[in-house]
Amino acid sequence: MDHCPHQLLATLPAASRRDRAASTAYASIVVQSNTNTGAQSDAINRRTFLRKSAGVAVAAGALGTITGCLSHFVAAAEHDIIIRGGLVYDGNGNDPVEVDVGIRGSRIISIGNMAGRSAGRVLDATGMMVCPGFVDIHGHSDLTILQDGQAESKIRQGVTTEIIGQDGRSLAPLSRQMQRGFKAYLENSLGIRMDWYDFQGYYNAILREGISINIRSMIGAGTLRENIMGYDRRKMESYEINSVQSLIRLATEQGARHLSSGLEYLPGSHAGTAELTALARTAGLYSTHMRNEDDAVLPALQEALTIADRAQAALNISHIKAQGNRNYDKLPTMLSMLDRARGWNRQVTCDRYPYLAYNTGLANLFPLDVREDGTTRFIQHLRDPDYYDRLRSDVEYKVASLGSYHGILIAESASSKYARFEGRRLDEVARILRKNPYDVLVDMIISSGGSSTMIGFGMDEQNLHRLLRYDHCAIASDGAALNANWKHAAAHPRSFGTFPRVLGKYVREKRVLSMPAAIRKMTALPADIVGLEKRGRIQLNHYADITIFDPGRIRDRATYDNPRRYPQGIEYVLVNGQVVIDRGEHTGARPGTIV
Repeated sequence: MDHCPHQLLATLPAASRRDRAASTAYASIVVQSNTNTGAQSDAINRRTFLRKSAGVAVAAGALGTITGCLSHFVAAAEHDIIIRGGLVYDGNGNDPVEVDVGIRGSRIISIGNMAGRSAGRVLDATGMMVCPGFVDIHGHSDLTILQDGQAESKIRQGVTTEIIGQDGRSLAPLSRQMQRGFKAYLENSLGIRMDWYDFQGYYNAILREGISINIRSMIGAGTLRENIMGYDRRKMESYEINSVQSLIRLATEQGARHLSSGLEYLPGSHAGTAELTALARTAGLYSTHMRNEDDAVLPALQEALTIADRAQAALNISHIKAQGNRNYDKLPTMLSMLDRARGWNRQVTCDRYPYLAYNTGLANLFPLDVREDGTTRFIQHLRDPDYYDRLRSDVEYKVASLGSYHGILIAESASSKYARFEGRRLDEVARILRKNPYDVLVDMIISSGGSSTMIGFGMDEQNLHRLLRYDHCAIASDGAALNANWKHAAAHPRSFGTFPRVLGKYVREKRVLSMPAAIRKMTALPADIVGLEKRGRIQLNHYADITIFDPGRIRDRATYDNPRRYPQGIEYVLVNGQVVIDRGEHTGARPGTIV
């Protein structure tokens, strides 16, 4: 009976695992090289290979992925592309191996020593790192991917797949009333042709002009609720739950996957635990922006765990945080809660971006109970003198957890009156206008019709380190695919810098986590959380979504003062086997698809 190298490895004694793994790798690659180049038995010197492999502590796992069974290796295959000379990370968290990667069509068809092999193009990755394309598990490109399918700010970070439909809002399914409401805005303001109601139509709209990255959408619980009952503040009836479950099943048939909720936003905030449990039971994975991320974060997390447990669903906590200085010490408790839940044989994970500031509406500084009846009623409360003292007290209690009004940066304002203050801190604006910061805040919301946004500096660096190290926390941007030339392309640098920031700042400079661990958190882990098939790893017959970067140069360049700056150090990005980023520049290729 023939054996794959990793099968043979399993039959050897337990001692000297590293040497056995390296020997197996040597044997695998030599056989591949001999098959490919005419039995050149000295293609790789064993002693040289062992020396190069001395740091491969878990090579057995890596080689099971990277070299694969020789019976599956495609000898004498014609390659479209060969990636040569790079250190290859498989995505599983294993140390890298210096091998070549061969691609034909959209798939990886060979991995090993391919000296002398022919290809339409050879990418020289000498001195660079080769890894699976990054999977952005929490993105907001729902609209921007329709505006510009080249997805510039994502693909230039090395992102090859993005999961949209987050925080309870997806762009399908839409009732006729919802579709009419969207249509005027999208067509008149953004120039997007609005001709869909369901996910099949939405996906067709995405693919109409082609896209440079792969896309999958979750199904938004808030969108589902609005579809059935608008913004009504009431419990969903059983027949309405049945209707929503039918919508989820149809959306799944059309290629959407899983359920997202945004319980700090309308109308998702009206949904109760029982309603969300019923929906999550139909969806498989429940990904949630919890009901609270600051003072009440622990009961909010318990609610999420309860929903997942009762629904028998997997759980992912979106952009996990213990927000505000008085809540920083709650994070260890939160992680312990996740660990205990995982002990009940449940998939329980989270994601986080590598920044200390969040991006949301200015209105979110106010209590939910004055916002949940809609913008018109909220603005009436802001104008009412009887509410002034109470609302100011509530807001300033929340502002205190950010340190002061200096912890609030004005991101975008829909009011011409305050547009000149975008990018300024709220206390600075108040000093310029010689007004109380709270009064400026209220007037800014009123004058923009509630549309102003903010960046709040409310997180802790040490907590971020804990999350980056936490084994079950994926890296996500919580940002959109944008173009640096768009006037209002970004208010937060995460849309342009998330993934290079992790690799440059937190791996190379601060050494918060290792390169293999960081790559796993950007590739295999998020792919596994959302169930992407044959993506997130460099492995035979997997899709050739690949990112190649210079480990010494990679870094983010986007800042809060100048958020629209692409990163550096990403040299090549391939999506479904096609080169989209070539020596750091976008080729214009749009090989992405719905996954």
